[in-house]
Amino acid sequence: MPAVYSKICSADKTRMFQAYTRGEDYIQLARQIGIKRTTAYQIVSRALEHDGTVAFPRGGLRSVKMSQEMLETVIAIVSDHPDYTLTMINRELRVRLPGAPHVTPSTISNVLKGQLITMKKLEDVPTERNSERTKAQRRDFATWLLQNAQRYNFIYIDEAGINIWTKRTRGRARRGDRAVRIVQGRCGQNLAMTFAVNVLNGLVYHELHQGRMTAERFNQFLLETSLQCNPGQEVCFIFDNARAHGRAAEANLPAQFEIQYLPPYSPFLNICENAFALRKQALKTRLAEVRHDLLDQPFNERMATLAQLAEQETAVVNSNAMAAAFRGMQAYMPRSFDKENILM
Repeated sequence: MPAVYSKICSADKTRMFQAYTRGEDYIQLARQIGIKRTTAYQIVSRALEHDGTVAFPRGGLRSVKMSQEMLETVIAIVSDHPDYTLTMINRELRVRLPGAPHVTPSTISNVLKGQLITMKKLEDVPTERNSERTKAQRRDFATWLLQNAQRYNFIYIDEAGINIWTKRTRGRARRGDRAVRIVQGRCGQNLAMTFAVNVLNGLVYHELHQGRMTAERFNQFLLETSLQCNPGQEVCFIFDNARAHGRAAEANLPAQFEIQYLPPYSPFLNICENAFALRKQALKTRLAEVRHDLLDQPFNERMATLAQLAEQETAVVNSNAMAAAFRGMQAYMPRSFDKENILM
């Protein structure tokens, strides 16, 4: 049976070269261990050319490993241009580091995976969300909040809409199939719910109404909320700078009530957002159970039932939930002081 010459270990090469140096018949040795005569000649000849070295790296040129500088540059390119393709990243890498070795797009892909950088849906962020002006306003608000924490009872206010098609955004399907839900073309009329919440009481006051929020309606809400507070207690209403909130100074609130606007693009500093998330999560579950029956009701009855369900789910907005939301909001305070970029 002919020998198989697919692979020769370093030990066999060393034995043949040592046999040659001792003047022995290394060809006979090669035949015994299954190595061709011509291969034995090549092994000995090459060892003589390299001072007795018999083991050499196998294969041709290997892919150039990316240096730390190249790695940091690739990460910086992705940070600056998250929409770049691998080819575009590679091209920009050569522009920024013209003296660096060339690498392939597949190498860049592997490097990005190693840094846990993956493809995901792009989100458009307004330029002003993390502008220097906005970050300075966040820092000023955080400073004010810290300085007045012992003085005021902070009450956070906001409004959000709901309709009969308020629903879960995730579902189940067999792997490879899309999770599809059949809906009507229109969502129907919205109901707007306005919350006033704080840490001590949870939900201080709320209203539910049809139609959009107006300045007059919002100012009336502030007055109604002020009636729920303890007399003589200093209170500060905190809310965003939505258009309907722009005339809050005209609400004729009692002397112990103040108003404070949130910085723009800073919903993470308003615990009312957490209150809406809790209410919406509970409402989605209830609507999923009764939506089919609601669609068979006349419009007025349907809206009345929706309002009733929305009222029932306000119970989840309690003091424990708002205290947890306030602790979560405080986690953004150091980042606001440091004027960091914050994406929400």
